[in-house]
Amino acid sequence: MKRKLEVVTTYNKKYYDICGKKMIQTFIEHWPKDVTLYCYYQEQEPEIYADNVQYIDLYGSNPQLKRFVFDNQIEPKKNGMIDGKYDFQRDGVKFSHKVFAQTHSLKRSTSDIILYLDADTYTHAKPNMDYLDSIMPEDHLCTYFGRPRLYDETGFYMHNVQHYKSMRWAEALEKIYTEGELWTYPLQVDCYTMYAGRQKFADEPQLDLVEHHGGLGKKHPFVNSPLGEFLDHLKGDRKDLGHSRQSDFKERFEERNKKIDHWKEVYDK
Repeated sequence: MKRKLEVVTTYNKKYYDICGKKMIQTFIEHWPKDVTLYCYYQEQEPEIYADNVQYIDLYGSNPQLKRFVFDNQIEPKKNGMIDGKYDFQRDGVKFSHKVFAQTHSLKRSTSDIILYLDADTYTHAKPNMDYLDSIMPEDHLCTYFGRPRLYDETGFYMHNVQHYKSMRWAEALEKIYTEGELWTYPLQVDCYTMYAGRQKFADEPQLDLVEHHGGLGKKHPFVNSPLGEFLDHLKGDRKDLGHSRQSDFKERFEERNKKIDHWKEVYDK
């Protein structure tokens, strides 16, 4: 890989115990030693150490996030409680953490590329670094999974740190929260925030991996892409299974998957 890439994730204590610990362990096992994982943690003090794993206190590094959470944490509707029922898509407080981890990374990073991964992703094989480099063109602002007629899939996001508008991109995302724009959106989940934020930079090239790869479906595009050759994303109840489902894949990827140890086990069940 020609350019310098870093990986970023974030989690709280509960999420660390469920999946974050495995995410860190499998990163250490499979990723090149010259790629650093930056873990933005809440509550959970570091307990796994490696030369290429760094820990950053999410609230300590993000006073704007801390203030946003403090100002909104007692209002039920802003925490996803709508008519007495929880709707994760309306939980603006919970999903603000992912966005601020990425904006802080953009301001802090000396790398060329930031690869954000949810803490419920894990690495099952050696990453294809040439592929990762290829999907972040030097003149593009970001790379993402778009879903037709739906908001972005944000278990994966790539940011071009060296893009001339990268700082404005970070600031625009933060202002969605700090200036209250978030509450004007139909949904407050980070998937919609990132989608809405991208529209502010529609004049800059952005790579949609779903279009780039000729359609990956909107159910689970992450594992249908070449990322699935070395990463799994256990979104939702897949955490209980320990892997994505065979039904998550489009049929055209069956031959590919049966050559990959991680997915062969899924197909054999």
